[in-house]
Amino acid sequence: MAYEQGMQLVFDLVGRTVVVSFRNTVEMLGPFADQKAAIRAGEQYCRDRGWVDVTNEREQKSTH
Repeated sequence: MAYEQGMQLVFDLVGRTVVVSFRNTVEMLGPFADQKAAIRAGEQYCRDRGWVDVTNEREQKSTH
């Protein structure tokens, strides 16, 4: 997965939250059932704000 420069997702196991750093903003999301759900939500948060997941787009094109 190719994140933008400065984009970071950090999962907090104790709080079951994810801290998202994206384009000069920091947001805490959660709690979530597990790390996988937290990271997916963090990535979606970034997509909703303009991040283009190039890796995901390539995978979708190769399966169609």
